[in-house]
Amino acid sequence: MNIYDTLFFPDTNIFTASHYPLLLFFTPLHFLRLIENEAGGNSESDLFLRRGLCRADTPAPLGENRTQFLRLIDGIGKRREYYLAQLAIFSDSSTKKNEMVSALLQEFGVRHQSTETELDLWRARMVLALAEMLDRDEEDVREEYSEQLDFFKEEIAALRSLQGAGGTDEVDLLNKLENIMAELEEPRLRDSVNRVESWLLILKNHPLPSVKVWVAASRDCGDRIFTRYEAMSKTSAVPVLKLALPAYIEASGKYVIECIEKFQEDTSAVHRGLVMDFDRLVKTIPYLRDSHESLLPYGIDWAEQWEGKLDEHFPAARYGRTHLIFYLLPGQPLARLLSVPESSGASHDQAAHGLLGILGPH
Repeated sequence: MNIYDTLFFPDTNIFTASHYPLLLFFTPLHFLRLIENEAGGNSESDLFLRRGLCRADTPAPLGENRTQFLRLIDGIGKRREYYLAQLAIFSDSSTKKNEMVSALLQEFGVRHQSTETELDLWRARMVLALAEMLDRDEEDVREEYSEQLDFFKEEIAALRSLQGAGGTDEVDLLNKLENIMAELEEPRLRDSVNRVESWLLILKNHPLPSVKVWVAASRDCGDRIFTRYEAMSKTSAVPVLKLALPAYIEASGKYVIECIEKFQEDTSAVHRGLVMDFDRLVKTIPYLRDSHESLLPYGIDWAEQWEGKLDEHFPAARYGRTHLIFYLLPGQPLARLLSVPESSGASHDQAAHGLLGILGPH
């Protein structure tokens, strides 16, 4: 197995066709769970956990409150739009919101302290639970209407090709249709700020798993980290590598695992080469942005070899293509940048710089 401990952040559902490709390179892929011993939405998720491809981490286990919190989340789910309006604006930590949180916890028998810090923690949990609910809704809608959405996109493209020298009204109509399609394809819950900040609040007093790189499933989530970095360092992150991946791997869990493990075996030398390049980059002091040693490829073009193997195992015609861009954050390891503690013996104690991967559009 190709080992490269990675944290998937801040999303929590890695058991989807569009996220499975991450396992080709990142193993084990750590992901955060709100509730310990929680059954995954995908009944096959345990297969990935048992094979060591993924690891679930619950940074603030609920303990004796687990059952009551599950009941609370079920109750919130029945009135999610109301609670979403109440809880979504994470930056507003008003007394009124914490009073509402306290009342909810009491209603469902959740034992808690009434301090502002404790109630902020519970509110963060609720925000994340709502985010997970809406993620599932969005995934269901996409699956149900994917063919219809593809049909409308093709029709709009055909109209564009026939537009010619059409009048202003026709142009405005097509623009409106394209805007509607874009909105339908956007995540329903535009709360990357809420999700990132909620997890960071939970993680402040609970050590992170030992990882070498963080991966964000969207540019929006990655931007929250870039904003912090730029504010602190007065400079921007450095893109160091663009790695091709299948856009999706859609099959039974058992078959997906077989495909991943065969690919890992066939690319073990390439994987080692890329990991060595990353390890060298994150430990290079001083980091000189204009030096050829600070860029990839350095020596062997491992990414090109990777793409060749990808074409053999996952042809683009069948699996599509996306990409993952790695960014170096000179002078700021990610845990330190985000002010979260790490577990003892962290695998990147010697890293001088942060490494962040962002999954590109399909």
